[in-house]
Amino acid sequence: MEQELELIELWQIVSKRWKMIILVTLLAALICAAVSLFLIKPQYVASSTLMVMKPVEAEQILYQDIQVSRQLADTYQVVVHSRRVLDKVTRSLNLPYTHEQMQEKVKVSSVQDTEIITIDVTDTDPYLAARMSNLIAQTFMQEITEIMNIDNVSLIDEAAVPDNPVSPRVGLNIAVAMVLGFMVAVGLALLQHYLDQTLKTTEEVENLLGLTVLGTIPMMEDN
Repeated sequence: MEQELELIELWQIVSKRWKMIILVTLLAALICAAVSLFLIKPQYVASSTLMVMKPVEAEQILYQDIQVSRQLADTYQVVVHSRRVLDKVTRSLNLPYTHEQMQEKVKVSSVQDTEIITIDVTDTDPYLAARMSNLIAQTFMQEITEIMNIDNVSLIDEAAVPDNPVSPRVGLNIAVAMVLGFMVAVGLALLQHYLDQTLKTTEEVENLLGLTVLGTIPMMEDN
C-alpha cells in the first residue's frame, strides 16, 4: 500500500511539471540534432578485399594449405599496419597524417574461418577513403612479395566510393538524447518538489504540523 502511494505521489509530481519535462526533452533532441548535423563531420568507410592463398605445387589444395593461408592472413594484418606500407601510401597521396593517425584510420580484419582480409579506411572524404584503401591494398601486395618472396595475395574487390556516411548516426543520437533529456527533466522535477518547503494542501498541514484545519480560503479570479 505504501509503495502504491509513493507511485501515485511520483506521478502527481511529474504530471504537475509535464510542460517542463516535454520542453527539456525536446531541447535535448534539438541540441543533439544540431550537433550531429552541423558540428560533427560525417565519416565514410571504403573497403577493399584481398585473398591470401599459400602457393601449392599439387593440383589439389589440401586442408593444411588452407590452414597455413589463414595463419598468413592473421600475420598480414600486422604488415598492412606497418610503416613500410602506410608511410609509403602517405607519401604517395601527400597526406597530412602521421603514422599513428593512419593506423587509426585503417582497420584490417580477416573474415572468420576464411583466407580473406578486408582493408577498411575511414575518412571525412569518401573519394579519399576509397583511394587510400585501394592504394594500401596495392602497396601491401607489392611489399609482401618482396618480404616473403612469394606472390600469394590476390585482390578480390577494389574499394568503391561510399555513398552514405557511417557516422554520425543522427536518428540514434537523437533517440538517446531524448531518453537522457527525459530522465534529466524528471530528476529536475523531483528536485524542485523536494526543495519546495511550502504547504499546498490541507493534508500536508495536518500531517506535518499535526494541526486540524478549520477552514480554507478559496482562490478567487479577478473580474
